[in-house]
Amino acid sequence: MSSLQPTLANERIGVLDVLRGMAIFGILFVNLAHFSYPDMYLSMLGKENFFTDKWSEADFAAAAILKFFIQTKCILLFSFLFGFGMVVMMERAVNKGRRFVPLYARRLAALLLFGTIHAFLIWDGDILTEYALLGFALLLFRKAKPKTLLIWAVTLYLLFSLPFMLTSFDQSYGQEWVQAVTQQAKQAMHVYRSGSLRDIAEQRIHDRLVYMSSNGMLTYNLLNFFFASIPYFSMFLLGATAAKSRYLHEPEKHRKGLKRLWIAGFIIGIGAQVLYSVTEKELFLLIGAPFLMFFYVTTVVYLYRKTSVRTVLQSFSAVGRMAFTNYLMQSIVCTWIFYHYGLGLYGKVYPAAGVLITVAVCAVQMVFSHLWLRVFRMSPFEWLWRSATYLSWQPIAKKTKV
Repeated sequence: MSSLQPTLANERIGVLDVLRGMAIFGILFVNLAHFSYPDMYLSMLGKENFFTDKWSEADFAAAAILKFFIQTKCILLFSFLFGFGMVVMMERAVNKGRRFVPLYARRLAALLLFGTIHAFLIWDGDILTEYALLGFALLLFRKAKPKTLLIWAVTLYLLFSLPFMLTSFDQSYGQEWVQAVTQQAKQAMHVYRSGSLRDIAEQRIHDRLVYMSSNGMLTYNLLNFFFASIPYFSMFLLGATAAKSRYLHEPEKHRKGLKRLWIAGFIIGIGAQVLYSVTEKELFLLIGAPFLMFFYVTTVVYLYRKTSVRTVLQSFSAVGRMAFTNYLMQSIVCTWIFYHYGLGLYGKVYPAAGVLITVAVCAVQMVFSHLWLRVFRMSPFEWLWRSATYLSWQPIAKKTKV
């Protein structure tokens, strides 16, 4: 990292950890649908299907609130922080005289390995593999100036949005297709709820391959994969832009810019989300999600500077410092809750109850994160990741005072 006053550096790290912790929890609120029922297949069928027919008004209300305020926003926030983190790591490596590219390539390769294990052995909804692969593309932009990064981010995002501007995507499928997808959903529900370990493993692999075939990963179609991943990659670039422009390093020096972003985020973000709720056109989600995400970021950055609020926000800090471990543990805990080898609640929990389960899991993770970091310097999976990155075992326990 370039030379900064210690207090300024600590503050930047603090607000980033808070944002990362909030993002991890927000992602779980959305992911719980995929943990608890065959959301991937049901989303293909639309809102009216055999599963949503059983929902109450509270369930529909919970799903609508999550879609409005959290869906897409938190994964974009996590993507933004990923790009930000690459620049921070690069600056630290340069200051310590280390070669950054081999270091970061090892970090991405380790992430890809973790993601592959996670996707095929724990939960098929993994996002780490996409991040790892896109991270190699991000390396190509490591020396780009903030303005260049911003232009690329906006251009790519507009390119991704163009088909949604030109086409409504209101497609009607034949009865055979609907029956086939419905059968896939019911098969997943049966296996995850009551199948053996082998049955569950086979179903998880099948579901993962279905997902990978939809975005080009399975067919090694790099162009298709990159296009499908543009929303994430654009946020990578915007995160790198913010890091190089030092918007979150020195927010006081960028008050006007942050204020304009806060206003635009609120007006455009809320407005587009309202239109999306009314029309269900994906274009409005694509417009609203990043703006609302930046409204959240600028709000947290502003509140973090208020001493009276900072203590409350810092409760998310430990969660953010252990984000990698917390993300993986969410999969381990939630698959145990919903799959047959655990409590077997798959397909039995609807959105309203899912929110309560999510709150409970988040509360446990928050307490665990604080207790763990009292004794250790980093989370267990972060320790493995760093050790693989630096090719040496990193110290994990805090030094005890004599």
